[in-house]
Amino acid sequence: MAPLPTDPYCQLTITGRIAEAPSFDAERLQRVCDDALREAGHEAAALTVELVDDSRSAELHVDHFNDPEPTDVMTFPDGGVDPEIGCVHLGDLAVGIDVARRMAVERHGSEQRAGEELELYILHGLLHLLGYDDIEPDLRATMWQRQHELMARVGIDIGDA
Repeated sequence: MAPLPTDPYCQLTITGRIAEAPSFDAERLQRVCDDALREAGHEAAALTVELVDDSRSAELHVDHFNDPEPTDVMTFPDGGVDPEIGCVHLGDLAVGIDVARRMAVERHGSEQRAGEELELYILHGLLHLLGYDDIEPDLRATMWQRQHELMARVGIDIGDA
């Protein structure tokens, strides 16, 4: 359970089914999360990401959201200060690795882009923790526009995600 690159603005800790996860670019993910946090005017903070398979995703989804289907990302806010690192722990994300693979094929025609899907899901969860919402159409448009901007900045076109 080691943090990613040294001295990040968004202290990411990624756990779970890492060996089974699609390959993703940790430095690019770090940059996207750092940018999102800074540009939201938030102080440096920590975020924990658990990579989960469909079985675990469905279990968490039914337990916390009364929906038995696996999903892309679930957000669990915290907001307390992490005494080990001395900054706010925004919360935890459960990110579906199997969902990322399926959506990469559906959206891009190839599982090769599943790592980009994972990065998008982590950004999406982080934006929820920063106060963005996607329930109402106009709020969803604002959130998705922000995702497009941040991902495009690191060279990822998320299409109609």
